[in-house]
Amino acid sequence: MGASAAGADAPPSGHAVFVMAVLVVVVSSSLALTMAHLFRSGYPYQCTVLALQQLVCTVFAAIAMRFRPEESAALRISKWNYATMLLPFSGVLSLKLFLQNKAVQYVSPAFYAMTGSLLPVGVTVLSIAMGTAKFKWSTVAAAVVVSIGGVLIKFGQVELSPLGFALTMSSLGLDVVRLMLMQALLQPLKLTGMQTMLLSAPQQCLMFFVNAAWAEASDVAARAKLSPEDGGFGADFVPIVCTVCALAIGVVLFNLIFVKMTSAIISAICTPFKDLSTIVFSDLIVDKRTETPSAVIGFAMACTASLAYNIHDVYEKRAEAAKRETDEERKPLVGGKEDAAEKGKGPGGGGGGDAAGDEHKNAGERDDDWLIDDAYTVGAWMCVVGLIIYAYVVVWFLK
Repeated sequence: MGASAAGADAPPSGHAVFVMAVLVVVVSSSLALTMAHLFRSGYPYQCTVLALQQLVCTVFAAIAMRFRPEESAALRISKWNYATMLLPFSGVLSLKLFLQNKAVQYVSPAFYAMTGSLLPVGVTVLSIAMGTAKFKWSTVAAAVVVSIGGVLIKFGQVELSPLGFALTMSSLGLDVVRLMLMQALLQPLKLTGMQTMLLSAPQQCLMFFVNAAWAEASDVAARAKLSPEDGGFGADFVPIVCTVCALAIGVVLFNLIFVKMTSAIISAICTPFKDLSTIVFSDLIVDKRTETPSAVIGFAMACTASLAYNIHDVYEKRAEAAKRETDEERKPLVGGKEDAAEKGKGPGGGGGGDAAGDEHKNAGERDDDWLIDDAYTVGAWMCVVGLIIYAYVVVWFLK
């Protein structure tokens, strides 16, 4: 009994971590390349595909939460926070995903992956500018190296669409905003990854379906009237869309498992390999070409600087956390309980403590907060309403 418990608590083996890392890299790059292939193969229906993807992710999150009773019981969010904190995050993420997938119609997925190496330092520089992070010379040094690498990547492109470049940089800019919103809006909510998916994916699903009904439904309906020989949907469309949805679930699932198995250091180290895998297979399969020496050197500089900075930042935060813990342990304990008791007394004796408790309850948890069942209901309605709107518009154009 004791041996089995010890085995259950034992850390994962190096072989298991390596296998999971490979799965994360392969599935993540496969999703990016499959979507790029879909949109570059005559099916430029980003909103429609992303709506279906978010619909599948919603269903997956709902099923997964059924098997995680403790996480389900802990889900709690006020209606105000749902509308003012979670909804803006979902809106920015939806727009970022749309621009990202629109960009790969005009630029190589390899180029997009290369420019992704600019993201970590961009987030840090913006954090310093907004006062949410400390100024550090290491950040300046990393930003300079990454910026030089970005310039080399840009000028290393033999052919580069101005529209594609603008979409790529806009998408990366929104990704910086997304990460900042995640820190400012989502972290205070203390939601887990699966809880966030259950709440956010239906919002994105509704947004994408509404946008698809407005921007793509007429084209989809017109194409559905045609035979494959006359330019209609080919036999490969549905299998590719199903593959995209399956890979989206795989990315979420494997990343959740990988984060639990490893540390932030290992996750940071694996990030460049995702980009590298995307670049290699993009050049071999999706957009066959050979990278210029300037682009390769620029990517190597930006990737190495971002990787080194990420690892340095994680270690620095760990050291700060350990120092705070040590300082807390060194604080004198004498008088602590008496001071706490005095602070807990109100003008009427012990009544102040109850008032403080009530105030804390009102600030933290309210009786009208949404729980797991509310999340299921609201999420289902959002997905159903979005699907009905899109289907109605498509059918109307088919007539």
